[in-house]
Amino acid sequence: MCHNTPFQGDKCQFLRHGGNRLITPWKVIVNRFAKLGRNVGLGALALALVLPAGSTFANDAVPAPPAPAAGGEEPAIPVGDEGNDPGADAAAREKARIAMETAHAFGSKKSRDLIGYEVSLYQGKWYMPKREKLRKCLSKIESHHHYKAGRGGTYRGAYQFSRPLTRGVTWMMQPEVRKEMGDAGVDLIQKLRKTPMNKWNRYWQDRAFWTVWKKGEGRSHWRAGKGRCF
Repeated sequence: MCHNTPFQGDKCQFLRHGGNRLITPWKVIVNRFAKLGRNVGLGALALALVLPAGSTFANDAVPAPPAPAAGGEEPAIPVGDEGNDPGADAAAREKARIAMETAHAFGSKKSRDLIGYEVSLYQGKWYMPKREKLRKCLSKIESHHHYKAGRGGTYRGAYQFSRPLTRGVTWMMQPEVRKEMGDAGVDLIQKLRKTPMNKWNRYWQDRAFWTVWKKGEGRSHWRAGKGRCF
């Protein structure tokens, strides 16, 4: 009930007209927020369906790039990974070669086999693996791969060394032998210097051949092989 009083009249006017003016905008605002809430809810539901369980965005740590080595130096090889170091591998192979050849030098089973062709037992400084076929060819021409060949003759052994060349090659081999086998190797070289080539074992004859061949510089000692082996 509205009474005709100054205040009551204003109140009635407000209830009749002003109330509707205030309520209508608030309804619009509430409806818009409700609609926005529905859209956000639908978006969240869509992401939940698309993304795998446990997936995150901001919480995922981005891996940092490795820090460069100080001063531009190569990073050190981790302990236990020395086998990945080419220099260390090469040193290990060289050590193993010298150990094997020392065994051959002092009379291994292979070095005592003096008949037939085998891959060179010597594979040191003067060895040329790509020239194995040439060595095989010369050995066949000179002695048919017979390391005892030439008994009583001028030329002896698988590669038919003369007496002067036999003595000469011992001096050529001695510095390398000293470095690899020490004093014991030098003592053995001195004994070979007084021994005919056909009494040397396979290892020493192979080593003598490669030392004299000297990357091709000594080819003139095997004239029979010219045009046939080289």
